[in-house]
Amino acid sequence: MTHMLGIKQLIFIVATVFLLAVGQILFKVAAEKIDFAGQGIVASLLLNTTLIIALIIYAVATLCWLMVLKSIPLRLAYPFAALGFFIVPFLSYLFLDEPLHASSFIGAAIIMAGVYVSLL
Repeated sequence: MTHMLGIKQLIFIVATVFLLAVGQILFKVAAEKIDFAGQGIVASLLLNTTLIIALIIYAVATLCWLMVLKSIPLRLAYPFAALGFFIVPFLSYLFLDEPLHASSFIGAAIIMAGVYVSLL
């Protein structure tokens, strides 16, 4: 049985990858607010609104991903998750002032080629 990616599936795949990337940025911000060596680690986790928002975003991403997996095989959907390897560095450059190197673009091109080949 041949499965084609429809626009609806593609939208949910892109939404999933983008939400996961945003969640990673928020996890980074949340981690900087946590004193892992301190006595109040549980309270700092439970009261960390950035962490809570990141977890909610991950929950929404999971729902999007389940909608994708309901309609197309995992072997077609999963390669798109690799796009996060470009989206996360780009967002970290924009929002966290982390450097973005040419190697990120080269890696993204290789990943895109891999995604294309895996869908053949």
